[in-house]
Amino acid sequence: MGKMMKKMSTITQFILTAGLMALSQLAQADGQLMVMPARSTVEGQQPRTVQVSNLGDKPLYLKVDLVRIENPGETPERKTAIGDIAQPEMMANPAKLTLGPGQKRDINLVALKAPVKETIYRLYIVPVSSIKVVGEDSKDKINAPITFGVAYGVVVHHLPPSGAQTHGWTHQCTPGGLQLTATGNVSSLFRDLQVTPAGSMPAEQKVFPGTARVFPVKALKGNADGQPFDVRCE
Repeated sequence: MGKMMKKMSTITQFILTAGLMALSQLAQADGQLMVMPARSTVEGQQPRTVQVSNLGDKPLYLKVDLVRIENPGETPERKTAIGDIAQPEMMANPAKLTLGPGQKRDINLVALKAPVKETIYRLYIVPVSSIKVVGEDSKDKINAPITFGVAYGVVVHHLPPSGAQTHGWTHQCTPGGLQLTATGNVSSLFRDLQVTPAGSMPAEQKVFPGTARVFPVKALKGNADGQPFDVRCE
């Protein structure tokens, strides 16, 4: 009986070790792409870049997508692909690139025009693998990308030029709670929030122009854009 238990223990240890090795290999495969920075701010038509690096020992094939967030700060996000926007204000290039082991490349954020108000984008950098499809009636080979890695989403804030930026906010009592609206053309930052009832919302929030936020609270106190405030809905 003791020998059997010892054998089962050895088998269990082997399975656990093999599982950990497999997880380690997966982590290494997912961790070979590094993207910097995770967040970027573009004012007006400033040029900005996002750097991608291959930390692994195999080539990386990357697909680059830029989407505009229509309801920043809310969940779930509503996204519009840049290709679906008639007159885009921001683009990213290249749309695809190859990174050899140890290589670094820049992805350019191209501001086509200055926005009227702060606009939020997500730059998705997706590792893909090229597969070749051969048709029955044709000798032409077609490359079709398939996703095999985790997409990296860089948050991009596109702001009006610094001299044209305005801050402001207002509140309104609604049946659903206290509504905050950014009245300027850039977001308002609310920090060190104390709420009633307590714990009903995080201590820090951002409200973006064009997207009013309703919070399930009756009273809100804290700091907004560097100034103390205290508002209540009775």
